[in-house]
Amino acid sequence: MTDKEKGKLSHMLAADSSNPSESSSTTPALSVLHKDLLSLLTLIYAATTKLTLSLRAEQPAYRASLGPLQDLIGNVSAIATCATLFKTHGLTLASDVRQVVREICSALSALGNTLLEEGEDYLVHTGMVHDLVDKAKRDLPADNRAAVKKRWAADRGMLEDSVQDVTSMIEDNDEADEEDEFDEELDDLGLGSTKKMSEVEMERTKKVQPLLRFTTLLHKRVQLDILAKPPPERTSNPVLDSLPSHSHAILVALEDTIATLYAPQDPSAIASALAPLASAVEGLRSALTPILPSAPDIAGVATEGAPAELKGAQKDIRKWFVTCFDQIDKLSCSLRDSLAQESSV
Repeated sequence: MTDKEKGKLSHMLAADSSNPSESSSTTPALSVLHKDLLSLLTLIYAATTKLTLSLRAEQPAYRASLGPLQDLIGNVSAIATCATLFKTHGLTLASDVRQVVREICSALSALGNTLLEEGEDYLVHTGMVHDLVDKAKRDLPADNRAAVKKRWAADRGMLEDSVQDVTSMIEDNDEADEEDEFDEELDDLGLGSTKKMSEVEMERTKKVQPLLRFTTLLHKRVQLDILAKPPPERTSNPVLDSLPSHSHAILVALEDTIATLYAPQDPSAIASALAPLASAVEGLRSALTPILPSAPDIAGVATEGAPAELKGAQKDIRKWFVTCFDQIDKLSCSLRDSLAQESSV
């Protein structure tokens, strides 16, 4: 390839690979945008394949590459514009779409650099573009509620794993205390100590466990009873968009609380960790209260795994959430008072 051809190819590859521009004042319907996005992803996949074949290292055909290259540039420009139009249909969905477009543009840029340098791993970069396109077509949420639900579900898995760690901590503590050569390394990594808890620490952990269990169940019920069905008309996208941040706040606070339960325990540290957890749950209460059903809604209510304290509210979603929030607040206050008394002794 001559220097002139390389310069032209480099300029074309660099075009429109930056962040998407501002959207126009008229925004198409979500179904139209979603269809256009999928179509553009298909076109990018095909153009990338044609470009790679025409510029294969064994026998590059530079003139033949101009057609698919121009198609690719046009499609990248179009998909970047398309991504900016999703924001009026929900910020969570729009964020997911922009992230996909950024990743594809980044992969195309890497492919372009490899082709310009006539590198040997151009097929690897082509495969990366193909994989990203396939993943986007398979996993992109259909609407903003689905995007929020997807993020909520990811946090839910980590919450349940964290609470299971506490259960394992209690069960493992009943076993003989054995020397572990990795104890010091775990402490250095901030993963907690494997030292056996004393009887007092064990009882303290068992008192905190119900709060963690209630909080995890609350998180699960939001996914099953609020996000798993079409939201009421009064549920605006801003309300839905606020939920992932509340989910993340609960996850971080719960993990910080669990970290304080490893031996040796400090009652004051546990109490300090419980305050952000209570605050995070209260923030979720404020966000959910306006969108909870005002009348009993039996259909779709998740009844599995509910503690005895909540059995009476199973058929009324609003009552269930109010009862659960109150129970968590009651447990949080009781635990913090108890831990404060221990610290003052």
